[in-house]
Amino acid sequence: MNRVVWIVSLLGLFFLSTPVAGAQVRPPKAPGALIIADQYFREGAFDKALIEYQKAFEADFNPAIYYNIAQCLHRMEHYQKAILYYELFISKNLSSPLIPHVQNHIAECERKLAEAQKLQEAHTRTAPGLRKVAVVSEPVGAEVHVDSFTGAPVGVTPLMLELDTTPHLIVLKKAGYKDISQLVDVGVPGMTLLRFVLEDVHRKSPVVPSSVDAPMTPGVLPDGGQPPAAPSHDLTKQWWFWTGLAATSVLTISGIMTGLRTLDLQTQYKDTGDASVKDRGERYRTWTDVLIGGALITGVATGVAILLFPWTSRRTSTPAPQNLSLLPSCGPSGCGFALSFTF
Repeated sequence: MNRVVWIVSLLGLFFLSTPVAGAQVRPPKAPGALIIADQYFREGAFDKALIEYQKAFEADFNPAIYYNIAQCLHRMEHYQKAILYYELFISKNLSSPLIPHVQNHIAECERKLAEAQKLQEAHTRTAPGLRKVAVVSEPVGAEVHVDSFTGAPVGVTPLMLELDTTPHLIVLKKAGYKDISQLVDVGVPGMTLLRFVLEDVHRKSPVVPSSVDAPMTPGVLPDGGQPPAAPSHDLTKQWWFWTGLAATSVLTISGIMTGLRTLDLQTQYKDTGDASVKDRGERYRTWTDVLIGGALITGVATGVAILLFPWTSRRTSTPAPQNLSLLPSCGPSGCGFALSFTF
């Protein structure tokens, strides 16, 4: 009997500890978001209160919370969004006693929006009124006309004007000077300074004094012809310089090559004792002596010519007098040619 009671007790405990199928256990609700949002609103933390009010609306979808959201946006100066939530509150709570109060809030938000728009337009638009314009000229005493080329002037320079904030044409006139005009925009704040330099109408361009004999252009003869080309004094433009340099270089290089060949043949003759190799070596030695000698001669000649070149170029640049002349001559006995010498 005791064993049966013990088994029944175990079965009872098992069924009591097993949850019933299909039953759901709901977690306890968190503290009310509205209570937290109201606390933030009283503390002036409208951004945090707005977040909590939105959480509360998402949890219950209570249209009365639209008013709380609109109040947060109103205090944060988001007037356009605040008007939207105020109108949502009215549309979802038509019988609410707060509707007249909400309508006053909407009117206040619309007034704030209009004031902000006017302030923005005032900053982007040039303020109306007059601007000071100082007009100076050099020389002074010029008549100043505004928006006209004729009529009575408004004064003479230096002059201080007060013009409205629109473009104006400023014209300056003075006897003996050319008229001058300028389009001026005086829409910017502060004083505008206009400085003019008048041009004298009687001032003439400087004239180069003329003479009986016209000045000769360098390189051109009076009859329009060209003077004979002067001899060149540039050493690198002389044909003999490059000829001597080339001949000396060719002879020197050839002499070096034949000299190296001579040394090579001498080495071969010592190794082999061949008589033909000795003969070729002798011929290469002769050619080496001739080439080196020719290189020395052309090099010395070119060097002497380089040293004498400045002196000879100066002499050839000045035409030498004609020492010998053959001229026609006539006398009592007849005509012929006369040969003369100049010393």
